[in-house]
Amino acid sequence: MENQTLAESKRRVQENLHRYRSLPEYILDWVGAMLERILNPSAAKARGKFMPPDASEQEDEGFPSYWLNGALIALVTFGVGRLTLFLQNYSPGPEETRLMLWTAFTGALALIANKVNIRAFLNTFREASLDKMIKSTDVDHLGHWLDINFGIWKPLLSGVIVGPFLAWLLYDSWLKNPEIAALGLDFQAGVFITIVLASIQSVWVGYYLYPFYVAFPSRLNRYEFDLYTTDPSSSEVVGRLSRLLTFILYVTLGFIVQLTVGLTVLNVLSEQTPLAGFVFSIFVWFPTVILYAAGQYHLSDVISRAKWRMLNEVQAKIESLYSEEEIPSRERLDRLEKLMDYHDRIKATPNSALNFRASLNFLNSLLLPVLAFVLANLDIVNKLLGNSSATAP
Repeated sequence: MENQTLAESKRRVQENLHRYRSLPEYILDWVGAMLERILNPSAAKARGKFMPPDASEQEDEGFPSYWLNGALIALVTFGVGRLTLFLQNYSPGPEETRLMLWTAFTGALALIANKVNIRAFLNTFREASLDKMIKSTDVDHLGHWLDINFGIWKPLLSGVIVGPFLAWLLYDSWLKNPEIAALGLDFQAGVFITIVLASIQSVWVGYYLYPFYVAFPSRLNRYEFDLYTTDPSSSEVVGRLSRLLTFILYVTLGFIVQLTVGLTVLNVLSEQTPLAGFVFSIFVWFPTVILYAAGQYHLSDVISRAKWRMLNEVQAKIESLYSEEEIPSRERLDRLEKLMDYHDRIKATPNSALNFRASLNFLNSLLLPVLAFVLANLDIVNKLLGNSSATAP
């Protein structure tokens, strides 16, 4: 009966994994569906639905690439601001145009980064992780959690509320930079609208990182997986979940590197704008690295729990054999020795999915954003080094 319930729960969650989409995915795929109706109306009509039912396989069926859809969204975001400036009878300068173009395409890149992360998460469970869950209550709990976190209203409201504040911080910091202030540029509604739209899109990246990159790893130790008994860290599901956390980290760091370089080149992050730099460091850089470490910690909890469950079973067998006879026979001593060797081999297996090579790759991945930040702020670094050398005895 339990097996039937477990199979039914897995089937139900598996079906939902095919249909889930985040809010940025809905926006990207909506643009793709509109584009398909223009470029390939026969395929759109044959599908019978406005958007493909499975977001993971839609591009294999000829659906427009999310890169193309994101580029179109960026052009629309830029076009809305440019149209507003035209209606204001204002001609933007090259600095304002560059700011609008960068923010528009950064917002679209945020949508793409979210889609890549969400697809990686869902595909990880579609391919193997869900099959390795051994309790129907765990599967039902996962399904309920996914239903809640793939809602639309919470991310929509978070973007609408937080996005304008970030846009104001970015635009205000840009206008206060001495190089920009020297040009006599003032606040322009069209520029601000473009930044607001792009900031709302960027907020969604952070919103979806919390449940799928922060909250979910902490739930892993609540679930029971079918792990490799003698070495849980070598189990397929552990390897897939570890690669998932690492992949999300790399995608997020890539987006942050682009963000860091762009904000610095555009004179948003500088010595004259400490507030923007403080907010950027506190809410972007530090959480990304800390959350990756937290995710790996929770994954190690899953491994340790499986190890101790097996170690406790072996220890119970050793105690049972040891207590059966006051003076153990040769045969019993051989069995005890084999069990103790088996116990020691299990105990010696890693408690984490990370090995030395994976840890080295992680450290190397952190060097790229640090190098990008140093190169983008080379003048500040040279000034600091000059000051320190001047004060040295």
